Amino acid sequence: MPEFDFRCNGGGCVIVERVAGAVVIRDSKNPYQPGLVFSRKEYADFRRRVRKGRGAWLREFAVQSVQFILQSAQLAVRFALTRIGSA
Repeated sequence: MPEFDFRCNGGGCVIVERVAGAVVIRDSKNPYQPGLVFSRKEYADFRRRVRKGRGAWLREFAVQSVQFILQSAQLAVRFALTRIGSA
């Protein structure tokens, strides 16, 4: 069964889901949209690096960066779907 965590900082939240040897990160405002998939090792390395930053600004930047990447991916998917639909 998947495990869920919510990570929030500066008003932005992401959902962190651990499934079958991977970690999926989604924007909490769009939980049903595709997420970013990392191996557990990649995610552990990412968290370790953020913690080493020792600053709340770095954690907030990390959350905002993930949200931006998710939003960009969602826009790309929507654009691709409209192109397929108009073909």
